[in-house]
Amino acid sequence: MNSLKKTMKYFEIYGIPRTLFKVFGRKRLPFVKIPSFGKKDVAIIGCGQFGFSTIGYFISMNRHHSFLRAYDVDARAKESFEYFFSTKKTKNIDEILNDNDVKYVYIASSHSSHAEYAIKCIEKNKIVYIEKPISVNFKQILSLSQALKNSSTSIYAGYNRPYSKAITILRSYFQNSDSPITLSCFVSGHSISQDHWYRLPSEGTRICGNVGHWLDLAIHVLMWGKLPDLWDIHVVWSDKYSPDDDLTIVMVSERGDLVNITLTSRGEPFEGINETINFQCGGLIAKIDDFRKMDVWNLSRFKRYNFWPKDVGHKRSINQPFYSSVRNWREVEMSTLLMLTIADMVKEKINFKKINLSELYSQIKNLRD
Repeated sequence: MNSLKKTMKYFEIYGIPRTLFKVFGRKRLPFVKIPSFGKKDVAIIGCGQFGFSTIGYFISMNRHHSFLRAYDVDARAKESFEYFFSTKKTKNIDEILNDNDVKYVYIASSHSSHAEYAIKCIEKNKIVYIEKPISVNFKQILSLSQALKNSSTSIYAGYNRPYSKAITILRSYFQNSDSPITLSCFVSGHSISQDHWYRLPSEGTRICGNVGHWLDLAIHVLMWGKLPDLWDIHVVWSDKYSPDDDLTIVMVSERGDLVNITLTSRGEPFEGINETINFQCGGLIAKIDDFRKMDVWNLSRFKRYNFWPKDVGHKRSINQPFYSSVRNWREVEMSTLLMLTIADMVKEKINFKKINLSELYSQIKNLRD
């Protein structure tokens, strides 16, 4: 009964087609498959729920490209994906890397494997889309940057919130200035067990697995103007034995920018992740309610926006490789360096740190000079 209620609620939030993909991704029914449209030139590494129901859905809706191959270390996940999307049978990762008909590779495997798979694909001159995070430690991001330096291929990241309608509309209101901003994100996330794979030391904590989304959004918004270098970072958590759950990150810049992100997971949200985002810069104020509606006050003017289906930016983000305009990769690298710094703070239980973003980024910049 609870599953039926959730399905009906998802119909209301996301519409029928995407909800059906979510159901099929969970059930992996052996008698259901969809027709392929467009050129078969896409491969996916990682055939779990996100790869199936989100990447799979938006690639299938593209109509110009479809899946040629799929791979997952979990044979059942791979085989059910192959059947549903009518792909070639693939035994190992090398069959993707060495297939000249594979032009695009989407990586949605375990977080610690993203950079490794991406580097292999870059070396084979594939166009690469990496789901978040692009790395879980500093060694990985430097190796990835080195691989990109030696390649002319394109790379994209699965940080989708900058591609949401709400953030795109808010950007249109913003006037380039050097004024400080306030950005507040309150996120009710999934409740995950202590033996969930996110908890493995190799996976970078929930800072890499979840909080990176809102750190990336903060960097994206800050780079509408001039990104300050010097930041004070405060991290507090409610349980020292589980410091990456129920925590708040507060960042204050030398200019006076104030960014705070709270992740709470004290129970499983029935409708999935729920987030409230508040923004202010001068006379521009915005309140985003779970990416389903947004209120904007621009001095004396007020406007309300409603978004249906709920738009967290997945459609435009996943289709990045097929668009002519792309996001500045430096934003993604910068947000990743910030995320890794905070992940280390959580792992080492450090509550306060001063950082210089330019100095952090110099590690990557020096590789390119």
